[in-house]
Amino acid sequence: MICHAIDVATKALNFLIQGQVPVLTCDQPLYAIAKKILWNFPTVYCEKNLVVMFGGFYTELAALKPLGSWIEDSGCTSVLVQASVATPGTAVSFLNASHVSCAHHAHQVTAAALYVLMDKA
Repeated sequence: MICHAIDVATKALNFLIQGQVPVLTCDQPLYAIAKKILWNFPTVYCEKNLVVMFGGFYTELAALKPLGSWIEDSGCTSVLVQASVATPGTAVSFLNASHVSCAHHAHQVTAAALYVLMDKA
């Protein structure tokens, strides 16, 4: 099934843009299968002719986890709890990126609040 998807995507892209290397983004289980296909059939699916990468969810998750660890001891969780924005467990989950969309929103709100404070200063 993945081989068929790779073939269809490659043919469509070669029809639209000749010579462009296709980029296939997948969730974690499909990514593993696609990489195994690339490794097991290097003559047909070589890594010079196809790029397989994680989808946006996993890329964002990989970016949010270090961001949370950087601000872990800054007192961010206690501020969120004192402001009645979140419970202590939920505030910690923002930093761990347990729920990506909530963590994303929490970091956006934090960045906006810091910008407002910087602008006022």
